[in-house]
Amino acid sequence: MDREKPINISLTSTNSHIFKIPLGQGSFSIGEIGMDKKKFDVLVEKKLPINWNAFDEFTTPAGGHWPRFFYYYGNDIGFIEWSKKRAIEDFFWFPTDEISIDLTNVQIRSFSIKANENRIKLILDNQNIDKQFGLKSLNLSGNIENFEIVSNNANPYIRINPSTKKGKTELPYKLPVLKSLDTITSLDITIEPLGQAFDCESLLQFPNLKILNLLGNITNVTYLQNFKNLEHLGIRYAPNLENFPSLNSWNNLKSFIGWNIDDTTGKRLNTELKQLAKTRELDYSSVSKLRSPIWFATEYGIPFTNWETKNAKIATKAYKSALKEIAKAKTENEVKTSIVGFIEIINKLPNIETVEREDTGTAIIQLVEASKLNISHETANNWFDEIRDF
Repeated sequence: MDREKPINISLTSTNSHIFKIPLGQGSFSIGEIGMDKKKFDVLVEKKLPINWNAFDEFTTPAGGHWPRFFYYYGNDIGFIEWSKKRAIEDFFWFPTDEISIDLTNVQIRSFSIKANENRIKLILDNQNIDKQFGLKSLNLSGNIENFEIVSNNANPYIRINPSTKKGKTELPYKLPVLKSLDTITSLDITIEPLGQAFDCESLLQFPNLKILNLLGNITNVTYLQNFKNLEHLGIRYAPNLENFPSLNSWNNLKSFIGWNIDDTTGKRLNTELKQLAKTRELDYSSVSKLRSPIWFATEYGIPFTNWETKNAKIATKAYKSALKEIAKAKTENEVKTSIVGFIEIINKLPNIETVEREDTGTAIIQLVEASKLNISHETANNWFDEIRDF
């Protein structure tokens, strides 16, 4: 495959598509007609079947399969049968219709699928677990309630990234019951570090876990001590670990990673890890990058990323300044003064319309939540409405 020249591929008909791949790109992305063509290597009509065998002729300079991994937006499931003959390292799939697929004997090492409005049924089997390119990792994202999984004792590494809400005051997010996955031994959960918390109680449906990694805002962490078989535990980007179990809670624990976690609990866990290392042999373990609530707020909580560049810079600077003042504030009046100053800066910015007003309102709520005082959202919104002129 000559990457210096445009390449013809018979994807939906003879020589139906032309593309050019930069040197070093190991992926191929397929979107549907109407999507932004700049984001994909090719676009196809929604209803047309795809000739996945067309990729068989392409290889890497070393002689391996090319592409090594795919991004596919669409509903043609021909890649399932194709993958039983041709190994794929990673396949990222974004179906737009209700769909059912049988993953028995696929040679997709890591399969990622996102469910939004439509139901997705997955049939798993354990036949490929020892093959080099059997289904080793199944990654579920979006609306997890829309997944239906039927499993014959399959045990891939499950990774779940659910769509959660933005507000920290929302009730904690609970995983739906995934009955067929009750025998899995490895699980990762990823959510936003700020926003709706993940309820660890909903993990109890996986009693056999040996490997567990949690990234983001988590709550009800005391339930983690129920996993008596746990050998590897990782907690990352967690702003609040109050009541986190002692590391001695897990007799089989071989590794613990705490990375970018709240500094209060992190100090205790660091001490416990040092003590644990004296009594048992551990795999790589560490507790590092201990963070204050302000760090999480400034790293993940700033809601101005989609603003015009100049406005975003001014708003972000004002937000960080107000956050520092509010963290030190001892009275409600001091908090109000900081918020009023922040709003007055936004008042002077051009092109502040509905979306920007909503983002600023979100910022106000985050600022009062960063205070040590108990200030209601209603009070904060009243301050906002009093001062804003947009």
